[in-house]
Amino acid sequence: MQGGRQGDRDRPGGADGEERREERLLGPRPEAPGSGPAPGPLESAVVDSTDSPLVDGHGRTVTYVRISVTDRCNLRCVYCMPEDQKFRPLPHLLTREEIARAARLLRGLGVTKVRLTGGEPTTRPDLVEIVRDLSGIGFPGGIALSTNGVLFPRLAHDLVGAGLSRVNISLDVAEAEHFAKLARRDHFEPVRRAVELALALPFESVKLNSVVIRGLNDDQVLPLAELTKDRDLSVRFIEFMPFGQNGWQQSDWIGWREIHDRLLAAGYTLVPAEKEPVAGPADEYRVFSGGGADGGEGRVEHRGRIGFITPISDRFCDSCNRMRLTQDGVLKGCLFGHASVDLRAPMREGATDEELVARIRHAALVKEERHPMFVGMSVPSLSLPSRGMSEVGG
Repeated sequence: MQGGRQGDRDRPGGADGEERREERLLGPRPEAPGSGPAPGPLESAVVDSTDSPLVDGHGRTVTYVRISVTDRCNLRCVYCMPEDQKFRPLPHLLTREEIARAARLLRGLGVTKVRLTGGEPTTRPDLVEIVRDLSGIGFPGGIALSTNGVLFPRLAHDLVGAGLSRVNISLDVAEAEHFAKLARRDHFEPVRRAVELALALPFESVKLNSVVIRGLNDDQVLPLAELTKDRDLSVRFIEFMPFGQNGWQQSDWIGWREIHDRLLAAGYTLVPAEKEPVAGPADEYRVFSGGGADGGEGRVEHRGRIGFITPISDRFCDSCNRMRLTQDGVLKGCLFGHASVDLRAPMREGATDEELVARIRHAALVKEERHPMFVGMSVPSLSLPSRGMSEVGG
């Protein structure tokens, strides 16, 4: 990856016409995102309930919400979405105003950080306006975006202007010839350009999310780690998780310790890094290379960091501070949980803020204590949600 053109906002193409199909589903994009009329005022001021914060039934305080704005995507990554995925009718998705209302109520309950997910959030035509609405509400921990990067280059400047503070880009390989094996689409170049553009913009952090699957892309661990040498970004290796019908098998799974040991064997030194106050579940490490197996003279620190997200081998449920709002308005406590509360129907039936806050508190109270996954598990024996990751919001 040699760096992209900062001002390049051309539409990434593809022989399969994927993006054109997305636009037919989602409606036309604005000619200049973010240049249309300013959004109107929110319905009312933030409902301040921070004297009684949002606490789940196991004593964990909720300060972070992930909002899925769409179930649609322009890739078909093997661990996330089947090739023939069926999408929800557009009227079932939360509107921009409904997203802003739910976010305002969650902010009043002490939520300090919000992340927009999907599906692929950049396929939603009003994404910039949604970010601007959230920025107006004010989240001290910032507004973050998880994206596959394909459409990000043409929206990036407008997203920064709207108030986006952090971006995570999915990149499971570092070499173009391997990209389609996982994504089932040949869009490596716009994703590469998205990474370089994100680094050139004033984001507080840029992170790459890499799901590692044995025999498919585990040979990309070292090339991905090399990206940290001269780039101020974090590469986070994520353990492959069973979800929906993604064909997970124990033999495909690689735990974080094996990845860690491969890096050490390749001459890297990993030193635990101090966690940021608004950091997620990843354990991050400062990275050094050179100077021999035991470090020493000639050892050089990389600009970036390496992280591990370990939902199976080292569950982080005890410190979980998050909830998830799906694109169709279901509030869930756990990605793998069954307990949930619908917010969309009450909003459309005229529920008051107080009634919605009561439902939000109930969703927190019924949040599961922990997810069911563990090393050596047999997937058929697990009670996992039928919804795929793209439907819940990964």
